[in-house]
Amino acid sequence: MRIGICTWSFTNCHRQAGRRLDPFVPEHLALLAAEHGLLSIECGTGPFEHRSDAELEAFRQGLDERGLDLVIDTGGARYSEDTSSLRRALSLAHRLGARAVRTTISGLLEGDRRSLGREGWQTFLHSLVEPLRACMSQAAEWGIPVGLENHQDASSWELVWLCEQVGSPLLGVTMDVANALAVGETPMAFAGRVLPFLKHVHLKDYAVHPSPSGYRLRRCAVGGGVVDWPSVLSLFEARAPQVLGCIELGASTARHIRILEDDYWATYPPRPLGETLAALRELHAAALPPSEDWRTPHELGADAAACAAYEVEQFAASVAYLRGLESS
Repeated sequence: MRIGICTWSFTNCHRQAGRRLDPFVPEHLALLAAEHGLLSIECGTGPFEHRSDAELEAFRQGLDERGLDLVIDTGGARYSEDTSSLRRALSLAHRLGARAVRTTISGLLEGDRRSLGREGWQTFLHSLVEPLRACMSQAAEWGIPVGLENHQDASSWELVWLCEQVGSPLLGVTMDVANALAVGETPMAFAGRVLPFLKHVHLKDYAVHPSPSGYRLRRCAVGGGVVDWPSVLSLFEARAPQVLGCIELGASTARHIRILEDDYWATYPPRPLGETLAALRELHAAALPPSEDWRTPHELGADAAACAAYEVEQFAASVAYLRGLESS
């Protein structure tokens, strides 16, 4: 797998602390990737909005000179109402020679869809089919894959259903590996189901802290948490070797997965009990002592310099861990 770095491993604390590289500036993200021997970057559309054609072409050439692939990010919490953000992302991806576009389908987090109710969630999923199908004609014109991320909202069964309903070979899944646990699935089971639709991967790990309602998932370096990376990466290498993977360490605040509350499951369709038990066993086995603090420096109110150092340390440790796997 060609491994890169995603902007969302970081926060604005780097800019606030006046660090040499601001990961939200695409050129700086490319320098960061090159300095660590990585092979791709993933960033949003915002930094490119007011750039001229010449500036976009210069950025593209800079990536080519460094041997870096590109993935473009966009959000899609309202695709049932407006697909303009995805269309803009596809156009930008075409102009910059990006390998894929990653998007989300909702703004929900922590596997918690209770605000919509079961019927509301199902109605929402059905409302996405026609808008996404219309966008895929534009994606097909340029041959750009689109990955719908499991953004702690949709299960693997639901993302596969959505891809099948849209019916475009270019629409698939951006699998955030650790986010599978937020919807009561193991990363391996989730990966196995979405493999035929896999377009892109987010390499994320979580430390697990138990709570009376379930578990808090706290960001950590890849290899420092719950995910069985040798098994997951071996599966990707064997079955989807062409897919890019980006280190995306994600949330600056812990995610509280209330998986032990009865109504957490109200919006989820029936599934094999054994799969849910397997996910609970993984979370239970990885759970840290209750006395250990689950808060990140961001939640503890640390200053920008300390938060930036925390993020950089986790990124460097992730690169070192993944490089060690490659050489073993």
